Amino acid sequence: MTDFSNNDQKVSTPRPIGRGKGISLLIHLWWAQKRRTFRWMDVFVGCYFGFLFLLIGFIVYMEMGDQLDEVKGQMPMGGVMIILAATLLISDLIFKYMFMNDSVLMDDFLKTKPIRQRDWNRFIVISCFINGWNLMLPFIMGIFAFVLMGVGEALMAIVMFFVMSAMNSMLLANIRKSDGWELKLPMLFALFFYIIFAVIYVVVASSLSSVMMLLVFTLITLVGIYTLYIYFSHLVRYDEHKARVSRAHSLGGVSLFSMEYISLLRSKRLRVSVLILPLCMLPSAYNPAIVDEISVMSYVVCLFVIWAPSLMLSQWIFGTEANFFQGLITKPVSIRQLLINKYYFYALLSMAGALLLVPGIWLVNLNPWFILSGFVFVAGICSLMMFPTCLFSTRIDLFSSAFFNYQGANKGINIYSLIIFLPMVLVGVLIAFTSLQVTALVMFALGLLGVALHRWVITRLANIFMQRRYRRLEAYMNN
Repeated sequence: MTDFSNNDQKVSTPRPIGRGKGISLLIHLWWAQKRRTFRWMDVFVGCYFGFLFLLIGFIVYMEMGDQLDEVKGQMPMGGVMIILAATLLISDLIFKYMFMNDSVLMDDFLKTKPIRQRDWNRFIVISCFINGWNLMLPFIMGIFAFVLMGVGEALMAIVMFFVMSAMNSMLLANIRKSDGWELKLPMLFALFFYIIFAVIYVVVASSLSSVMMLLVFTLITLVGIYTLYIYFSHLVRYDEHKARVSRAHSLGGVSLFSMEYISLLRSKRLRVSVLILPLCMLPSAYNPAIVDEISVMSYVVCLFVIWAPSLMLSQWIFGTEANFFQGLITKPVSIRQLLINKYYFYALLSMAGALLLVPGIWLVNLNPWFILSGFVFVAGICSLMMFPTCLFSTRIDLFSSAFFNYQGANKGINIYSLIIFLPMVLVGVLIAFTSLQVTALVMFALGLLGVALHRWVITRLANIFMQRRYRRLEAYMNN
């Protein structure tokens, strides 16, 4: 007979893979996954945005050549490059948040392998450097660096742009691994203070040469990446499916608000609608010739850039929820709370539109008070003007194309959408017959009035919606 009494002595626990082998294995698996999931559409999207930003930069450069010569005499061009790159970090973070989908947690397959958690954390740092989306910022800014600086300075600037882009990727990895806003907010504040520090650093280190200024700032950014790595290593997600489960079984305030941005991230039609209009209007807002010659038109365009992201969604309030409203209405969900969540979410989208104009303060002398008052005006009163569309909107197909797609529109929405010209005409008349300062003051006051009255207006709309809820449900089903 076979003796099985000592078989347990032959069983041994698999040892973890060595540090170098573990990281090399993860990189090999990452590269294999990238090859399998490669899409030419991603390349086209990257080239499109790269061309768009290059076009904006070219227009600014052609119109501000004399001013750049004056800046060269006041501070090293390395300082100018640092400030320009810092102002683009927020846009770069938003861009990566939408298009970078790399996992920051080990999946179930990797957990079956003897890979150390430390190796995984180091692999995340490496992936933040080798990801292709990190080339966007160095490519765009590198061209202007070669035009405005010497070869050695331009190469150092490109290295700095690449390190700053990698830091943004590491910041995004921390945000995605963080479980709850109490852990995500420190990352957003860190980015905010980093941008402020970049401006202070340029002022303090103005006596250094461009190469030394860029080199020191690159080293400081590397220290920031290491700090983000330490923070990432101490973040713990006991159950990576926890967020998914809470959305499925909970209808609390957090999950209701998350419905707003989850539908935006998952639906290509909504994403394209939110992005395409502001990006198409940005070249007009950044054209210095328009600012100098026709200030009324320029600032109306700037106001539209701020409003465009939220406007594209507020045209059909409840059009997204109409796909599952029959199930939503059976839950203890307040229509008033849904509308309030939309109001706050549209304010965040308007803030993103306003941030797109912030570099124009230095590039084309946009008035910063107009941008601030424009954001308050749009978030407070303009978005609120579109909320009556919840009473006659219809269901929209979330997964259809966004280009020339009129599905979800109806006669009521087409007529009511003419109201969007009212704020534009008001701002244009104020600028033409008064001053920019008076216009900013009136916009700020109207925006605060909208913020003060938004709950009362939304409550009235929610009551009217509940009175018509059966007609609304029937309209959603018939569309």
